[in-house]
Amino acid sequence: MALIALASAKGAPGVTTTSLLLGALWPRPVVVAECDPAGGDVATRMPAADGSALDPQTGLTSLAAAGRRSLYPELVDEHTQQLIGGLEVLLGPPFPEQAGGLQATWPQLGPLLARLPRHDVVADLGRIGVLTPQNALLASADAAVLVVDTSPSSVVHLRHRLRPVSDTVGGAYGVPVHVAVVAPPKRTQTVREIRDALTATGVELAGVHHLAYDERGAHLFQGQTTSRPDKLALVRSAGPLVAELAAAVAHGSPVAAGPVDDQEPASPDSHEHEHGQRTGAHR
Repeated sequence: MALIALASAKGAPGVTTTSLLLGALWPRPVVVAECDPAGGDVATRMPAADGSALDPQTGLTSLAAAGRRSLYPELVDEHTQQLIGGLEVLLGPPFPEQAGGLQATWPQLGPLLARLPRHDVVADLGRIGVLTPQNALLASADAAVLVVDTSPSSVVHLRHRLRPVSDTVGGAYGVPVHVAVVAPPKRTQTVREIRDALTATGVELAGVHHLAYDERGAHLFQGQTTSRPDKLALVRSAGPLVAELAAAVAHGSPVAAGPVDDQEPASPDSHEHEHGQRTGAHR
């Protein structure tokens, strides 16, 4: 199926939260894979489907150990876990020290996750740099999403990383590159300014999207529940991005992104019930 790679150029602007958000809203079966060698966060944030704690040792590290001789797509099922609500996750190494044993695995992960039967994969790559090992997954991605917040340093670092990422996936493979700007709902003008700054680099972007940060929305992806997740600004704002990505990877071509809108985008009705189920939110 398809591999969607999410990453940041600096700091922690919300790549893990965005990955879980896209997974929760995704219109097809999906696995969220933590591929951040700095250490995974999902096991400490979210409970398992039965309300218990996730097993931090079952995930990418156990998959690599089991596939020492041969990694094949069907093996992934044995190392995923379900979050409360049903979203499937492949947990990353809980500590950076454990990621050291994945050196031989990183180059194999992209092709492996890109051809999972019956599942798309949303991969959280964390912060990427020139020599970060998870860069290897970009070559197999069907779409890339770079997550940035509104801090000047975050935007400057993304400007510097845009060209290498675009050359890796956009130029060589024709993969659409999207940017998701995490900003408060009323900061539309700031998002426009960031879009203009990124466009000025000359890198062709499939879209620059406003993810409307709100505290309640972020808490939903830290294991807390809410009665109406579809009403949260963060959830509603992600609808257009999910729709564009899902259409692009399904049909093999990017869908042109619309302009940043002054109005808060609505979450597609078709996603509302499914999102509530996947995040375990109580209605």
